[in-house]
Amino acid sequence: MSPIICGSKKYENIEFNDLVDSFEVIVRSNMLLPDMGYGKRDSTIQVCNNHVYDHYQRMADVEELYREYKEKTDMEHVKRFYNFLKTSTSHFVHYEHNNSKLMAHVIEENGIDHGHGRNRGLLKCGLAHVAFCIATNVKPFMIGFSLQEQDLVRHTYNHHTNLYGGHDHQGEIDLIIKLHKRGLVDASLCLIEDKEDMSFSDEFQPTPESLEILKC
Repeated sequence: MSPIICGSKKYENIEFNDLVDSFEVIVRSNMLLPDMGYGKRDSTIQVCNNHVYDHYQRMADVEELYREYKEKTDMEHVKRFYNFLKTSTSHFVHYEHNNSKLMAHVIEENGIDHGHGRNRGLLKCGLAHVAFCIATNVKPFMIGFSLQEQDLVRHTYNHHTNLYGGHDHQGEIDLIIKLHKRGLVDASLCLIEDKEDMSFSDEFQPTPESLEILKC
């Protein structure tokens, strides 16, 4: 069964707990935790950037973790995440450079017209496992990844309005759309708009498979 890879786009009007929990394999990244709108079950895989993975390996104290992330989130969430690091049964993984080189290889192998890996900077952590799936012939479902740049300003646990530096945000949006259109991922669930009545943005048409999942 295909995994579902969760981004952290902030939704105010809907949540996807039941939808995400219906998947056997749930992938989250960094400080996205269960019961934050993207499923209540523990992550099967928690993908970490180098900073988070270092804290996981050393189990640094919560104050150190907060100093690292105080510009991105608040102490309450840091404490919750710290407890998650200590108690979760998730498989924590770290991909060097967030698999940017592997994604560049995927792009080249599939003849995708995209500059990522040469002049588009480092992949965000959320896309690292996407590259791994494609390279191992697994087609993942994606949910909660922003397809419009204005949606990137805040995410589920980021209480500030700054975008992370060192990433090409619009380039990654374009990449997700191209990967979807090539059939390498199913990003249809990322089209869901933040409205009480189900609606989709118009970057592309949702797949029959994704619509069937939503019916269930």
